[in-house]
Amino acid sequence: MASKLIVVVGATGSQGSAVISYVQSHEPSWKICGLTRNVSSDASQALASKGVEMITANSNDLSSLESAFTGANYIYAYTDFGSIIGDCMGRFAKGQVSAPIGLEANKIEHQHGRNIADAAAGVPGLERLVFSYQASVEKLSRGKYTKSYHFEAKASIAKYMLAHQGLRGKVSLCQLGVFTTNAIKLPDFFGIRKRPDGSALWSPPLAATTLLPWIDIEADLGSYVTSLIALPRAPIEVLCVSEWLTGVQWLELWSRHTGILARYEASDGIHKAMEPTGIAEQMSQTMRFMDEFGMKVQEPGVLMPEDLAKEGVAVQQTKVADYIAREDWSSIVG
Repeated sequence: MASKLIVVVGATGSQGSAVISYVQSHEPSWKICGLTRNVSSDASQALASKGVEMITANSNDLSSLESAFTGANYIYAYTDFGSIIGDCMGRFAKGQVSAPIGLEANKIEHQHGRNIADAAAGVPGLERLVFSYQASVEKLSRGKYTKSYHFEAKASIAKYMLAHQGLRGKVSLCQLGVFTTNAIKLPDFFGIRKRPDGSALWSPPLAATTLLPWIDIEADLGSYVTSLIALPRAPIEVLCVSEWLTGVQWLELWSRHTGILARYEASDGIHKAMEPTGIAEQMSQTMRFMDEFGMKVQEPGVLMPEDLAKEGVAVQQTKVADYIAREDWSSIVG
């Protein structure tokens, strides 16, 4: 039997590298092609040294994706809001983009997703495209919150893919929960801060009682992706969760691991922020949606992890405590 080829968009990012690592461990017969904007980067070279074929491609360049997807049986793809909004902020500073810059980022991100879909649709042997998306905050809040532009971009891309005639029966969707790494990678937004008395304070812009679907990308995302590939039917939409916890429960696990007394205090800073780009309001509306509606509110047909077992597959769900034990907290605890 010929070996299957999986192409991973954004291979050097946290999602792409996690999927590649899982496939190498659990599907060793598959060939892996990783797409990146810079094949000379250290991250790209590290993947190449592990046997991944690294190819230069960019989601804003349809022809580069068409070439890179050649021969793919499976594709895992996501769009990078972080880099897009960063570019828009730079353009805003130069007077090239007006506020709210999230609208411009939404337009760009949507086009990236369309390029991925259109390129994938041209692959004759494609069996499955798995796309990482988010649900529409505007739709789930019944029109109350309209400025979560990054969620709306991913929701619109998913809608486009599902309606694409060339991808009929080939698309499945991973809706990702809240990344466990946010406390490290987003210190200004989700960071835990050490206090002068030796204790710690965690003050994200979410209520202490809000139940959140934490996802350990490094440990569990690959399991969800390969499960959606293995299932014979598509589309399937699943909320990818490692463990449901409130912020207080999360912090209790962190305190137990580090031995540092910690307190949770929801911040309202972003909800009151007055800044010119509109990003604060965009993020504020997203957080207020989570507080008010919760992420267990989903459109009909979206599966929870336990539902996948009824489909014949079981996904790996590690505990948040496992992530906390694995993470390097030296930047916080010293």
